[in-house]
Amino acid sequence: MSNDEDDVVAPLARHLLWLETPLGLQKLIRGLMYLCGFLFLFDIFWHRHAYVPGEGLWGFHAIAGFVAFTLIVLGAKKLRTFIRRDETYYAPYGVDAEDYPDAGLERREAVPTDYEAAGTRKRS
Repeated sequence: MSNDEDDVVAPLARHLLWLETPLGLQKLIRGLMYLCGFLFLFDIFWHRHAYVPGEGLWGFHAIAGFVAFTLIVLGAKKLRTFIRRDETYYAPYGVDAEDYPDAGLERREAVPTDYEAAGTRKRS
């Protein structure tokens, strides 16, 4: 990694850069699949002391977690209809609601640099 990249990436984020590649992401997903399979097999052989009816069934916690997560997502979608604001809710006082002046917005041509005027490419 060069010094330029060191300045851009946060120190703790450097450890997760391997997730940026497709192969790294595939390894993460495959690892999570193996972990889920292992935990499912472990759940078959592990003796639990059930306190809630149905808790002794295989995969009870996975099913209960999935149902709870689904209810949270669907509930959030319904809640959005109540707390959503119109796009112009902050309009009179928002900075982006200001009118832009017409003066100074005309399109300008770029000034060619020396290498563009000579018809050669800049070497890096």
